[in-house]
Amino acid sequence: MSQNILHEYDVVIVGAGPGGSGTALHLRDSGLKIALLDKQKFPRDKVCGDGVSGKSSTILKELGLFDELFKLPHGPGYGVWMSGPNGVDLIVDSRQEKPDAKPHGAVVRRIDFDNFLYQNAKKVEGLDAYEQMTVFDLIKENDNYVGVLAKDNSGNIHEFRAKIIVGADGAASVVANKAGVAFRDPDHYVSAVRAYYDGVEGMREVIEIHFVEEALPGYFWIFPLEGKKANVGIGMLDRDMRNKKVNLSQLMEKLINEHPKFKDRFKNAKRLTNIIGWTLPLGSKRRKPYFNGLLLVGDAAALIDPLTGEGIGNALLSSKLAAQTIKKAFELGDFSEKVLKMYDDLLKEKLDPELQTMYRIQRLGSIRWLLNHFFNRVNHKRELKELITSTIVSEDTLKYKKQLTDPIFLIKNLFL
Repeated sequence: MSQNILHEYDVVIVGAGPGGSGTALHLRDSGLKIALLDKQKFPRDKVCGDGVSGKSSTILKELGLFDELFKLPHGPGYGVWMSGPNGVDLIVDSRQEKPDAKPHGAVVRRIDFDNFLYQNAKKVEGLDAYEQMTVFDLIKENDNYVGVLAKDNSGNIHEFRAKIIVGADGAASVVANKAGVAFRDPDHYVSAVRAYYDGVEGMREVIEIHFVEEALPGYFWIFPLEGKKANVGIGMLDRDMRNKKVNLSQLMEKLINEHPKFKDRFKNAKRLTNIIGWTLPLGSKRRKPYFNGLLLVGDAAALIDPLTGEGIGNALLSSKLAAQTIKKAFELGDFSEKVLKMYDDLLKEKLDPELQTMYRIQRLGSIRWLLNHFFNRVNHKRELKELITSTIVSEDTLKYKKQLTDPIFLIKNLFL
């Protein structure tokens, strides 16, 4: 017989992926009583490109977890191999300048990476973790969010009450939906598919991003894992996919089997999994992330990079900023929008400039002739190639990304 069960906490975090576990980890010295809820049982897979970027690495270093990351099955990330629609390659590898360079990122399966973060989050003092706990509604009283309703596998209804709710439940966020801010704008949403392969030839321990004609301004990717295994996929704006009537799974298989750049590399490769799809709300139009008693982090807040589709780094960064805001709210004893707006202000300062810059680059990348011209020029323009390198391996990537949209810089390097 099912029953209703009441739980009381200071903070309830919905979703134990990078955003949720990251928030818990950043609250580890706060002394707060925390509930971390997830609808699945860990370890669990999550459809993703699996790239752990330099930004993710920076946050993991702050949490003291970076070295542990490389104990997981992974492919080390030393740079990027990009190609244009015209087939011209740009390869940036930090080992070219410094042979003993350490990887600045990695490709780690989400089943391993998320479980790694989650198991560390479970060690946070004052935290209780609840798996297979499906949140289906928010509790709102007098315009304040004061809790969530969830159901366990036995059909019991659980009422989790807290001063602050954190929605970290991903792109299809129930929390964002119930808060009234979920949307599906085809100009700011990406659909993607991926599968795992073994036996892929020619990988270089760098992530591969190939701007193929059929998917502009999206791209086909090969992200190397251990050995000859790889995460392989393709992503495309919903708007363009609809206008071009593209079936992503079919397009991916066509590229692998027929494209002159890839067919020989996959000739003896074996697909290890089904091709699986998912959707990504881009940070070019992010959601309102704060309310009375409620914050949204990561994909739930639509913080995904508009150019690369990478979400883990921004989820971890937003978890850090959310934790700072939560600590301040408890210090003041005020959980209203007035105080929680601090989180949005931090996002505007720390993340929005990069999101908007990457959105501008995405829009430029949709201009085929300009993208081809860029790839034709980049290998012959040292300043331009060094800039691309800096956007990938530098700690402060934003200032370099901004240069990529600076008209004077572009005219000088692309047309003079």
